[in-house]
Amino acid sequence: MNIQRLPKVELHRHLELCVRPSTIYELAPQFGISLPDEQAFRDRFLITEPMNDLGSVLNKFLDTQKLWASEELIERLTFEACEDAFKIDNIRILELRYAPTFVRMGHEHLSFEHIHRAILRGVTKAEAEFPMAVGLICIIQRILPVEEAEAVTNFAIENRASFVGLDLADNEVGFDSKPFAPFFLRAKEAGLGITVHSGEAPVANAPRYVKEAIDYLGATRIGHGVQIYRDASIMEFVRAKGIVLELCPTSNYLTQAIPVLKEHPFRRLFEAGIKTTVNSDDPGIFNIDLNNEYRILSERLGMSVEQLETCTDIAAKASFITLEKKQKVWPRRL
Repeated sequence: MNIQRLPKVELHRHLELCVRPSTIYELAPQFGISLPDEQAFRDRFLITEPMNDLGSVLNKFLDTQKLWASEELIERLTFEACEDAFKIDNIRILELRYAPTFVRMGHEHLSFEHIHRAILRGVTKAEAEFPMAVGLICIIQRILPVEEAEAVTNFAIENRASFVGLDLADNEVGFDSKPFAPFFLRAKEAGLGITVHSGEAPVANAPRYVKEAIDYLGATRIGHGVQIYRDASIMEFVRAKGIVLELCPTSNYLTQAIPVLKEHPFRRLFEAGIKTTVNSDDPGIFNIDLNNEYRILSERLGMSVEQLETCTDIAAKASFITLEKKQKVWPRRL
């Protein structure tokens, strides 16, 4: 099987963590980060071995965040993220999600509008050059004060012509999703798709968190949701509702959401009739691409080409990008 040649869809890829190694080497010294050798680069910017927990992984994202420091750089990094998705992974339908509050952190001269405008320029340039459809998802950081969540929600709704969805991200443990429900219901009423990071960390309540994201926030897609395999009743609930899981095998292993990669429940969830999709999450910092995730499913979990293409078609249909825009770049009828 030539995995690279398969047309692909990615629903769960964080824009801020798609930076090329060559670009990091070029830009890091401008921000006071010395990279004298390969080991220094790996120590500062990559996560290639399991971390202790999700929180320690999130902390390692901060060096990469420093590079998103101007409109010019944001436009360039966005274009490169799209270009790599197409040229390396053969991604035809790509959703990139970003948190305006995260990009702005330490770059207070940049407003949400400046950031979004620069990202749109990068996306527009990529769509003009490559046969791909790109959609943007706006992220609320659940660890920030509610006032910030309201501001991000308002921004997403005001820019609903150039956002396709709203997401709730960051560490779920200790940060209940239910207080965010009014924001997500407003966004849904405004026509934005709803996806929520949930059920990622291996804690006892993880399956219940997924149900709450669906019941209270109106999620039709769940970022990760991998822990529902622990609860048959929640699995059935997700299946019956037609909820789409944005599964990220390598990410789940590196955050230790799933301790052993070959025991990832992706195939089990797929065979249970749950809508499963293949995603890379943070390809830059994890030093992977989407081809890598397809190989894991094929070689370690024994999934066939037909099964992988089924997952890809599920993702193509579940993408929040308009059907007309998707169909122009997708080789099969949606």
